[in-house]
Amino acid sequence: MRTPWLLPVAVLVIATARPQTAASADAAFEGTWVGRVTAPNASTEIGFTFTRGAQGLGATFTMPAMFVAGLNLGPAKIADDTYAMPALGIKLVRAGDVLAGTFANPLLRVELRRGELPTIVALPAAPPGPPPVWSRALGAQVWASPAVRDGVIYVGSVDGRMHAIRAADGGEAWAWSGPKPLYGEALVTTDSVCFLDEAGDCISLARGEGRLRWRTALHAGKPATQNPTFNHRTAVPVIDGGTLYVGSADGGLYALEASGGKILWRHELGAPVYAAVALDGDRLLAAGFDGTVFVLDRRSQAEVARVKLGGPLASAPALAGDTVLVGCRDYLLYGLRRADLSVAWRDSYWFSWVESVPRVVDGLAYIGGSDYRRISALDPVTGAARWVTDVGGLTWGTPVVTATTVFAGTSAQSPAAIQHEGGITALDRLTGAVKWRYAVPLAAGTDRAGYLGSLVLADGKIIGAGYDGTLVAFPAD
Repeated sequence: MRTPWLLPVAVLVIATARPQTAASADAAFEGTWVGRVTAPNASTEIGFTFTRGAQGLGATFTMPAMFVAGLNLGPAKIADDTYAMPALGIKLVRAGDVLAGTFANPLLRVELRRGELPTIVALPAAPPGPPPVWSRALGAQVWASPAVRDGVIYVGSVDGRMHAIRAADGGEAWAWSGPKPLYGEALVTTDSVCFLDEAGDCISLARGEGRLRWRTALHAGKPATQNPTFNHRTAVPVIDGGTLYVGSADGGLYALEASGGKILWRHELGAPVYAAVALDGDRLLAAGFDGTVFVLDRRSQAEVARVKLGGPLASAPALAGDTVLVGCRDYLLYGLRRADLSVAWRDSYWFSWVESVPRVVDGLAYIGGSDYRRISALDPVTGAARWVTDVGGLTWGTPVVTATTVFAGTSAQSPAAIQHEGGITALDRLTGAVKWRYAVPLAAGTDRAGYLGSLVLADGKIIGAGYDGTLVAFPAD
């Protein structure tokens, strides 16, 4: 499977891959152009090379911050001194020895001149991670993040099984089998394990023995639609008192009775929800896949605020003081003012989706970067980064933060334009320096490796659920 942002590029290349004559391409574009692209929070080096070949003028792209060198963009159609690729938001207009225009979402400013391409710094070597304290094969692929309570780890797998594993030794407490794949994290309470399956059913199991307590079909009684999130994002229930709150792919936000699964009410949002809602006193914050953040009064079920961002939302909003942090597929991390959802700041991830939900600890937010391959510690009030570290792989999950260390799971996919490495990286919490890295390479014949979900801390151990179905435990600190 290709990297998500490259899918429109592939379509565009196929659609435009036809011979061009030398006269149809503007010779003034030939050669290498380098400069900077400027985002709301930063700027970075970027380069384009235009080379004449058998099919006319072709374009390649280099951007060290995104670990991309010489990426083939296909035939370059030049018209009126303009090179454009709408699928990537690229529009470069030549005026003498300057190329200027826009790049990516939200149409970041670019200015280029002739020069030599910037170089990409290789991922530095890191000390190898410690050996696992224990590992356990679950028998099927795992996309879900594990959950933990009272020394027991709960994680679903794509064969429909929910596993309860002892954190002390990796032994199985119980396993429950259902008819549909499980991609989402479970909510674990004092007496239950609650989660959504791929059919959109909300399921509750008895925490002690894994017995089915109840199952409630959401989707307003309609069949579930195909999950369009690429990484199988699935809504996660949250609980307050005796009520569960969960979004659905049918565009509804549901309140259910936790003890028996009875639907208490359903509010039509008009957009699928593939992440947990955030509880904010009497308010619920939901992230819609249409790019809308909704605020609902859960007592009256009245919508009290909404804001439309620039792309789909596939991860949960997170509260950090007076700020709501929301990662978006328009390549931006947003800091929204909690009172009215107005935008306080935006942090560009260049052309990387922002899939990670931040962990907020002691006034700092720790968050992953998807294709951007980074873990950041940032000030949620301003968006300013305390430190940023390249961890080598896709970071879709939420980091674990201890007193001294930040742990992040990464994954790899193939084929992909950006090189990724699966594994677990331990970072110094104060500086972001890499302490160690445990690598999980791609196995022959597989398209993914590593940890697609979040890590968890359990019984003094860092627990990761691997895509290959292996649950591992490492010593924390």
